Amino acid sequence: MRIRRGLATGVVALATVVALGGCSLLGTDGDLTDDWAAISAPKGFVPERACHGKSHFGPATVKEFAPVDCTTKHEAETLFVGEFSGSAASGSSVPKTDDDAVASAYDQCEEEVNKVLGYDWRDLRVDLRLVTPSSEAWKGGARWFACDVVELEDLEDAEEKSIQVGIQDRLKELPLGCFTATESGGELTMKEVDCSTSHNSEYVGSFTPAANVVYPNTEAQWDVLHEGCDKAAAEYLGVSASEFDKRYSEIAWATSKKYWEAGNNGVRCFLWLGKAKMTGTAKGKGTAVPKWA
Repeated sequence: MRIRRGLATGVVALATVVALGGCSLLGTDGDLTDDWAAISAPKGFVPERACHGKSHFGPATVKEFAPVDCTTKHEAETLFVGEFSGSAASGSSVPKTDDDAVASAYDQCEEEVNKVLGYDWRDLRVDLRLVTPSSEAWKGGARWFACDVVELEDLEDAEEKSIQVGIQDRLKELPLGCFTATESGGELTMKEVDCSTSHNSEYVGSFTPAANVVYPNTEAQWDVLHEGCDKAAAEYLGVSASEFDKRYSEIAWATSKKYWEAGNNGVRCFLWLGKAKMTGTAKGKGTAVPKWA
């Protein structure tokens, strides 16, 4: 996560770095499978839309990816299943997370999952994860990939939330809204709050950078993401880009390099007012929104 305060640029790091959350990571490392013995999948096995007790990112065995009734506790739900093709399908091993084939599959996941949800998934308190066959299943001919949606307890800590209904029955509860962003010692924490209460930050949308935009490691590279969030926030408030830059700040929230290269390169954007506070949404309020302080 990086923050830009209008014309004056400031960098603030997120206080808590967790497996999936905050500014550094919106995916998992796939290590949830470590304690399971690998088993061979029957040739021809292809998962279907279903709920799963545990969430996964990357390879999963048939046992790990077994479906469960969506009315029982579960962490993930498969909303689309696709298939690797071409050179990716002819490879001797499951594509790695930084392979172009995985990024292409993730792009397809985003498109199809957004259709099912009726939302851009980044507008919701969820994560989108790409699940692939285990090595044994790949050797047996499996070439599928599954697109799983996981509800999060909160956006910052990004802990998976166990639910007992299908994700589509939770949609009214999931849109991102307002936050209290607290800066201390160069670190930033964000807590989601009801927009009717006092707050200093609000989700304003997301954008996907051009394909040639690399994962940001320098201030100049982060500036590219800030420009996108400046635009998103200005449009959300209903002010010009120059007016926004003079009065307000924004937060650019990106994933880790690993998952950026795996296709998850969209950026969530948040209005940030610093020490200023407001109640209600900032959408369409223009300069009636308190100036950054």
